[in-house]
Amino acid sequence: MSELTILREFEAKRSQLASESLELCDDFNKFSDECSFLCDAFAAVARDPACITPETSEGIWYVCYKLKIQIRTYRDQIDGIHQGLRALRPNLNSEDE
Repeated sequence: MSELTILREFEAKRSQLASESLELCDDFNKFSDECSFLCDAFAAVARDPACITPETSEGIWYVCYKLKIQIRTYRDQIDGIHQGLRALRPNLNSEDE
């Protein structure tokens, strides 16, 4: 494989990872804002225990479950980007030799 081909593949992968990273940051910023709102809402509900009906309790459980799933998804996406970056590292080292 020619050096030019290796450099093009490297740059394409680096560009893809940069794009994924920026998209993930944008998504996470929106998620963070939503979490902030939900934390305020949960705190308000906790201040007035009389309003915690079975439906409210079920709703809180559901929202917490969805948050947990989204956090795992973000973790998996971050791991994927890190793995991609680690895979690029040997290519950088081999060019130094």
